[in-house]
Amino acid sequence: MLRLFVLRFAALALLVSNLPEPAWAADPPQPTAAAATHRSGQTFVTWTERSDEVGETYRIYRHDQPIDAISLAQATLLAEVGEDSNAFHADRYQPNQGGVWQPRYFTRYVIQDGGAQLPVGTGLLVWTLDPVDFSGAQSGSGYYAITTVDSFGVENATDFGVDNVIGPIGESVDEPMPVEAFASGNGLYYLFIQYLDLRRFNATFAAPNPYNGYYGLQPTDPGVADSLQYAFAYSVALPDPATCPGGVPFELPVTLVLHGWSDNSQPTNVAPSTYCALEIRPVDVGDSWWFGFSQGHDYRTGAPVPTGEVIENYTEARTLRMVYDLTRHGTLGGRVDQDRVYLIGHSMGGAGALALSLRYPEIFAAAYCSEPVSNFRTSGDGGGTDWRPDVAIKWGAVNFNLPVAIDGPSDWTEDLAASANGTGVWDWQNHQDSLELRAADEVVPFGIAYGRTDTITEWSTQGLPTANSLNLGQHCWGMAISDDGHVFQNFNGLAPTLGVRIDGPFYGLRVRLDETVPGFANASDSLPIPPPTTGGYHQTLDWSSSWKPWNGPPLDVDSAWGMSFRSQSGAAQTVDITVRRPQRFQIGPPNSEYVWENRRVSDGTIISAGVVTIDASGLLTVPSFFVSPAGNHLRIRPRLTLGLAR
Repeated sequence: MLRLFVLRFAALALLVSNLPEPAWAADPPQPTAAAATHRSGQTFVTWTERSDEVGETYRIYRHDQPIDAISLAQATLLAEVGEDSNAFHADRYQPNQGGVWQPRYFTRYVIQDGGAQLPVGTGLLVWTLDPVDFSGAQSGSGYYAITTVDSFGVENATDFGVDNVIGPIGESVDEPMPVEAFASGNGLYYLFIQYLDLRRFNATFAAPNPYNGYYGLQPTDPGVADSLQYAFAYSVALPDPATCPGGVPFELPVTLVLHGWSDNSQPTNVAPSTYCALEIRPVDVGDSWWFGFSQGHDYRTGAPVPTGEVIENYTEARTLRMVYDLTRHGTLGGRVDQDRVYLIGHSMGGAGALALSLRYPEIFAAAYCSEPVSNFRTSGDGGGTDWRPDVAIKWGAVNFNLPVAIDGPSDWTEDLAASANGTGVWDWQNHQDSLELRAADEVVPFGIAYGRTDTITEWSTQGLPTANSLNLGQHCWGMAISDDGHVFQNFNGLAPTLGVRIDGPFYGLRVRLDETVPGFANASDSLPIPPPTTGGYHQTLDWSSSWKPWNGPPLDVDSAWGMSFRSQSGAAQTVDITVRRPQRFQIGPPNSEYVWENRRVSDGTIISAGVVTIDASGLLTVPSFFVSPAGNHLRIRPRLTLGLAR
């Protein structure tokens, strides 16, 4: 009996072994036409997807040796992407929030300067090289392989050949340049695509997800659920000659213009520059408030950001990179005046401009912030729009106060990161507190404005307390308060020396980064603190500068600092003046003493003098300095220095 059973089992096994293998058990066919191009520190890997597969994904591997079925285990898996991986989902928008989605600039990625958009059916992965890819070196050879994973999760890890293996390809670590995807025939605007470092960037935030309405797509569409979006388009515009009296100069200032909250409705912007300048126009895809979002959370799930996450300044960093990359551009870089780079923003853009102003005074010469949220933690407490639920999607709940991580191009953020990393994001984005707590730090000279009837950026929790914070910060600032609602304030609030001329704000884009400015507080011709009504701060205080030299440029040498002031209100006023952004003048440690003098501009007569002491924050402030309509000159020197040549 046992012998019969064994014979029958052997016959059955033989029969089963001769049956054809079920389709679901076979390895899926590999992609074809794999290729790679290396440029500017990034390798662009492409392949032809399988049209005979449905719901498949592709795994991209890299190794320093040829990749085959044996060495695959030692290769590094870079990413797994779905079908249609060259679809530029993050460049989709709905004009006027009308529900009809369309490409803002591109439907698909462009990976070569002036090249065509990639065709449907071409897969793409862009890898940013790092020393870790070369065992600590800066360059070397790379090998790539792309494998297919079918809809059941089965990977073809055995078939490797010329169609799905690449290498060797010479690679190196470098600062990536964006792809110049398009340049207009008349040379008045360019479109760029940034490809960010997929190793470090959270590519799920801008991927189709419940928070962005899947960009009008269906979650079940091919490639949507598995999409990674780590590229962003932006434009750089040049001025039309009609904008520049006397013709377009070769060297131009730069304006970085930050848009307001748009819910993926921000339109295309390929018109010439607004002013006689190079104008950078980024898009904050997903409305991260020009800051950033979680490093590790998968936003595609629609779940809230959990505890334990870190909020990185991804949007802030890539916006700074636009400025940095513009200075390195082969055609435009030589035309950039790096001492005249400016910030302009309204609403969410105003909040971004304010944040950048407080953090990057070594980059921007001046800024304008129209109706910014200045403390997200309190927005809505006064009955206006409560922005906290929207912001929490990006940064996590208020009570989590997740830590921040700061990054940026070159060495622009190294010092800031050393002091800021680990700070709670809701604290870091509280600009009211930052103005006071970081008073010792330099900031970008700026103007700010609020409307008291504004319910989008409510006055009671945003504008009203900001005036006190600005006054305590003793920076170079001006403020205007109107009875307007939520509208762009048209550069109201800029102090006269930073103000608008017929050829633009910031005194016709003439304000310079490489020149000292005054900090102001407690001006007698300004509104009291807190502001009881409409009006402003420092709207009648004018100082003589190189771009507005009614009494010559400031004195800024190792042993002396001097600047002339005048009151434009028709009456004299007093103001506390702090030395800000000195280029050469040496300010000693706390408790160092300095002599100051107030001389009439008209005849040089000294009308008052005194001694001031450097405070605990390291600030040098002359209190209650008298300023007449005719002008007064302030001169400061260390107390032990003899002589005071004018």
